[in-house]
Amino acid sequence: MNNVVALCALLVAAVTAYNFEDPEFNAILADDFEEFSNSATFLHPRSRRDEEAVTEKEKCHHHHRRQHACCAADLMKKIHGEDADLKRECFKETAGKDKLEKGDPFSCKELERRKERITCVMQCVGQKMGILDSQGDPKEEEFESSLKESFSSEPWLASSQDKVISTCLDEGRNATANRDAADTTTCNPAGVKIAHCLYREIQLNCPAEQIKDEKACSRIRDRIRGRDFFQPPPPPPGASEEEEQDN
Repeated sequence: MNNVVALCALLVAAVTAYNFEDPEFNAILADDFEEFSNSATFLHPRSRRDEEAVTEKEKCHHHHRRQHACCAADLMKKIHGEDADLKRECFKETAGKDKLEKGDPFSCKELERRKERITCVMQCVGQKMGILDSQGDPKEEEFESSLKESFSSEPWLASSQDKVISTCLDEGRNATANRDAADTTTCNPAGVKIAHCLYREIQLNCPAEQIKDEKACSRIRDRIRGRDFFQPPPPPPGASEEEEQDN
C-alpha cells in the first residue's frame, strides 16, 4: 500500500507545485478536506437534505483537530476560524459531479483528484480574501497587508515577518513558473504553495520562549523538514542472508 501511495505522490508532484511531501501540513489539509468537503456534500443540489437543518447540525458539530504547531497556535486557530466559511463555500463551488460517487480512497485516481481539489479550494479562498488575482496569482500589496494584520497578534513575528512574506511571495510566483499559460482547466497552485510556505516558515522559526512543548515541537519540525516519510517496504525474509552469501 505504501508503494502505491508513494507512486501516486510522485505522479502528481510532476504537475503540482506543492508536492504534498510535508506530513504535518498534509494533516492540516486532510482535516480541512474531511470537515469542509463533508459539509459541501450535504449542501450539494443532488442531496435531499434540508439545507437549513444541515446548517444547524453543523453549527453543533465539533471537528477535533490534532495540534500541528510549535507556536502561534492561537494565530492558526484564528486564521482557520476566519477562513472556515470561505473554505466551506469553496469546497461547495469546486464540487464536481463525481463528488458523490464512491470509489477506492487509496487509488491513484482518487488521491490525484483530492490534491487537485485542494489546490482549487486554496485558489478560491485566496481570491475571496482578495490576496490572489483572477488568475490565481498573488496580489503582492494585498497579500502583504493581510499577513501583517494577521501577524500583529504575534509580536515576536515582527522581526521576521518581512522575510517570511518575501519568501512565500517568491514561492507563490515560482509555483507557476513551468505552468502552461494556455492551460485554463487546471487550478493555479500558487495559493496552496503560499499556505504551505507560511506554515513551514512560522513553525521552523519559532523562538524558544514561544514553544510550549519542546518534545512535540521537535517531532513536528522533523516531519516538516523530512522528505522520506514514504518508507520503502522491508526486504523479503532471508534477503539479507542471501546478499551476505553473494558477497
